[in-house]
Amino acid sequence: MRCVPRVAAFAWLAAALAAVVASGAQESVLTHHTLATGLVPGDARFDVLLPPAYEPDRPEPYPLLLWLHGGSSGESQLERRLRVPLERAWEAGTIEPLVVVAPITGNSYWIDWKGGGNDWETFLLGELLAHVRGAWHVAQGRAGTLIAGASAGGQGTLRIALRNPEAFVAAAALEPGFPPVTSFADLDVTPYGPGAFRFLEQRFGNPVDIAYWRARHPPTIVIDNAERLRDSGLQLLVEAGDEDANLTFLGAELVHRLLFDAAIEHEYHLVRGAAHTGRSVPRRLENVFGFFQRALRPEGPDPAAELHLAGAKRSGRYAPRVPNQLRFDTVDFAGGNAGGDAAGAPR
Repeated sequence: MRCVPRVAAFAWLAAALAAVVASGAQESVLTHHTLATGLVPGDARFDVLLPPAYEPDRPEPYPLLLWLHGGSSGESQLERRLRVPLERAWEAGTIEPLVVVAPITGNSYWIDWKGGGNDWETFLLGELLAHVRGAWHVAQGRAGTLIAGASAGGQGTLRIALRNPEAFVAAAALEPGFPPVTSFADLDVTPYGPGAFRFLEQRFGNPVDIAYWRARHPPTIVIDNAERLRDSGLQLLVEAGDEDANLTFLGAELVHRLLFDAAIEHEYHLVRGAAHTGRSVPRRLENVFGFFQRALRPEGPDPAAELHLAGAKRSGRYAPRVPNQLRFDTVDFAGGNAGGDAAGAPR
C-alpha cells in the first residue's frame, strides 16, 4: 500500500502559516491523502486533522476519531463542518487533543456492496485504520478509538458501530438518515425519486437481498444483536433535531426506543428547535465532544449519586434495568404496524 500526501499549496494557506509563525500561535493541521487498495474503486482518499502542537513522540498516543461525511461527495467535509467547532472545543477544554481521519467515499452508504468491488466497511475497519495507526501517533486499540458522523454519516456511524461494537469505545450518530421501519416490506422509497430502488439494488443486490439489507439497517441491527450490543460496553449517542426537514428524528427515535427496550445503555437527544443544518449544529457538536471526553476519561463514581442510589435500594423503589421492561410495538411511521422480517423481531 502507498500513501500520497496531497497538501494543497494555496496562497491563503501560505499566508495563514506565515501569520501563525509571526504570532507564535499554534493551529491544527489539515492534510489530504490517498491510499492504494483493492477493496474500493481507485485509490481511497481521506483527510487528516492534527491538533495544535501535535507531538509524534509524546508518551501517550492521541485518541483517534473516524469522522464519516454526509450525503455529498465528502470533499472538504472536515474543513467545512468539523474543524472550527473542534478547534473551539480544544481551546475551551471540552475535549482533549485527538487526531481526526475523514474518509472521502462519495455515496458509499458506508457498507460493503453486495456485488463486490465497493467494500467500504471492510476497508475502513481494516486497511484504513491499520494505515492511520502506523502513520500517526494514535490509539492502537478500542480504548482510544471513536467514530461519528452526521446525516448519511450518522447513518454510517450506526451501521458500522452497531455491527462492530468492540472496535470503538464510543460512537455518536448525529441526525442519522435512514427509513424508520423494521421490515423491508414496509420500506417506501417513492419520496426519493425513480432511481431510489436502483440505488438500493446497487448496494444490496439485484434483486435486493433482504437478509443482507436487514443486517445493515440500524433498527434491525439492534433487534438482531441486542445481547451483543448490551454486553459490548460501547458508549453510544444518538441525536436529531425535531425540526429537521429530512425527518431524521423519526429514525433516531425508533433506534432510541429499540435500544431502550433492549436495555442497551445509550444517550439520546431530540434537540428542540434544531434543523438539519444551521445554527444548532455547533452546540450539538459541542455536546458530542463532551460525550466523547467522558468516554475517553470516565469520571468515576459520583458520591451524591451513589448516596441517592443507596437510599433508593434501601427503600425498595430501585430495580436494575432489564430487557423488555416495556411492551414495544414497532411502528411504521407511514401508517400501520411495521412488524419484522425475521423471527425474534418485534410485532
